[in-house]
Amino acid sequence: MNCHLTPSIDFPSLKDYQVISFDVFDTSVFRLVFEPRDVFLLMEEELVKKYSHIFLGFADLRFKAELETVSKVWKLDRSAEVTLDDIYQTLFFFNPTLKSFSQELKEIELRIEKSVIVPSHQVLNYFNQVRKLQKNIIFISDTYLPQNHIASILKISGYEGYSQLFVSCEIGTNKASGKLFDQVIQEMNIDPKKILHIGDNQYSDIKQAASRGISVYQLPYPASLLNGSRYTKQKYKKYHFRETASESLFRGLQKNYLMNGSQANSGKNSSSYDIGYQILGPLCYGFMSWIIQHSQEKEIKNLYFIARDGWFLKKVFDEINQVIKTDLVSHYLYASRIALFYPLISKPVGDYLCSFLLAKKPKKLINYLETIGLEISEKRLKEFGFTSHNDMINPQFNQLDKNRLKALFDAETDQIERLAQEEKAHYLEYLQQVGMLSFEKIGLVDSGWFGNGQRKLQQLIELFNPNANLFGFYLALHAKAQKHFNEKSLGHGYLYHFDRYNNDMESFLEIARIIEVLLSAPAESLRKISKKNGVIYPVFIKENKTPKLDETVEEIHQGALEFVRDFLKVPTQQMPTISSYSAANLLKQFIASPTKEEAFNIGILPYDINVLAAENDPKFAFPEIQLKDFIKNPLSLDKEFKTTFWRSAYYKNHQSAILKLYLRYTQKYFFTQNTYLNKIHNIVYRAYQKIKR
Repeated sequence: MNCHLTPSIDFPSLKDYQVISFDVFDTSVFRLVFEPRDVFLLMEEELVKKYSHIFLGFADLRFKAELETVSKVWKLDRSAEVTLDDIYQTLFFFNPTLKSFSQELKEIELRIEKSVIVPSHQVLNYFNQVRKLQKNIIFISDTYLPQNHIASILKISGYEGYSQLFVSCEIGTNKASGKLFDQVIQEMNIDPKKILHIGDNQYSDIKQAASRGISVYQLPYPASLLNGSRYTKQKYKKYHFRETASESLFRGLQKNYLMNGSQANSGKNSSSYDIGYQILGPLCYGFMSWIIQHSQEKEIKNLYFIARDGWFLKKVFDEINQVIKTDLVSHYLYASRIALFYPLISKPVGDYLCSFLLAKKPKKLINYLETIGLEISEKRLKEFGFTSHNDMINPQFNQLDKNRLKALFDAETDQIERLAQEEKAHYLEYLQQVGMLSFEKIGLVDSGWFGNGQRKLQQLIELFNPNANLFGFYLALHAKAQKHFNEKSLGHGYLYHFDRYNNDMESFLEIARIIEVLLSAPAESLRKISKKNGVIYPVFIKENKTPKLDETVEEIHQGALEFVRDFLKVPTQQMPTISSYSAANLLKQFIASPTKEEAFNIGILPYDINVLAAENDPKFAFPEIQLKDFIKNPLSLDKEFKTTFWRSAYYKNHQSAILKLYLRYTQKYFFTQNTYLNKIHNIVYRAYQKIKR
């Protein structure tokens, strides 16, 4: 799957040509909507808001009028052209009640057309090179839009200094028939071989111009570059992006990005930046617009973005709120599993601490003690079978280690309870400072998954604010999270809401992990809220005085923010939204089939899934097993594959063709991505189980 920017366009040399001709739409300029007809969706939004139900269905009616008008004219003469006035005469024939709006409708259409226009930066740069060489420049367009309108959009897009503009509806014939090129040759009075025409349409721009002896150069058609597999929805088959103006803008921005690249990124072909613009940007924007709608319906005024995943989400929200100006106030809330669970300690403390504290890999005993602030002498440790603070223990999978650790915690119950009460007092003071003990309606924003954090936060808040109602807004909630919410503390999932995800927990966790990586923040995990000299402040598990984002993540965030800004550029009557199933499918397709660049860029990022800070964070999806390791122990590859954080990327990052082939045809993960192969796998697996029994 390829979703990257096209390579820089290799424009032809100019030395053999006197006249350089440019097509206008999808060559010199792009529309921010996916198809030209989607401008009518924006018109309908504006007209319905102003005049109510009389304009419901206007977008379809306007498109129908255009098809009918063109069809009638072309039946008589394929080379003839229609005007905007001709189209509206047909529209008023379909619906005479709209005739009194005649002038206003045409003005609105032209205004909205202009508002969605952006230049093709590569073509604009080439145009400026042509100007410097003092070549004769012309523009040719097949369109029903008036010539003065086309001239206006060329001007605002930066195209100035050309000699002539040929517009089909003004001249009365078109490129599609070839006759408009005849008109150009005649008027320019030049050998057609001295003309170079640049356009995107294989028939109108290339075949018909070439048939007149004109030299041609074809640009890629933007819509053809868009990866269709990321714009389908499995449950509903093919998804057509004309259902709303928002959906057209969403797909249109992606289409244009493939051709235009990023202005902010100086057109740099960066896979990381692409991921931000094409995946994280739509995901975050859709999530934030969904939250804003819910908050307004529920009359929530304060949103708390929970550290650390909420750090970038808050940036996106603030970017959006700056444009649409809601009355919502955003806050950044320091919270973590350890910081929320520890203050609410219960007996027996050994069982309680081990329920949330244990790491998935061996750790030094000192890591556990420092995490809860427990100070114990080595002499005391030896009473419980430990030799020193630096003992490597694995209580998650070693029952002896777990029993010894629980016994140690239980023996230190008094000290642990004192530390927990101190932390509870500090955290409650912090919650008071940020207003959470004062508001009755509180919005919480986080990536989500299982809802444990909100339940603990609710318990703390209710100690001083029993009337508080918590509304958790999460990217996704698994069905297992449902038990953690109640009538006063609700949970809402954007991508997935209490979803069992086909009982595939590992695939659900894969989504969770990659989102956590994409939402990385320049800060470490919160250890606790502390107080010194009367000042409340956060204490982190790893103290880093100059935290910063990984360069790859920073580029991803820059790309995502540019998408958000672009999505907000077009003046719409209501806030554009991105449906959850569109965003979910983009993410799923990205996870299932990343490009090699995507797999590598994210795969090499450090990632720590443990509660305790790792001394050497593992790489997110980069294989450690090599062919020689596999030969020594064939099961090692299977084990590493099943425990990796992003399996498709892990597979792509393998250098050995033998190991990749082995994984491809032995792992159920790959079979389940293909319906036919999945059926075969299930038949073979059932037969194997029967033989085994």
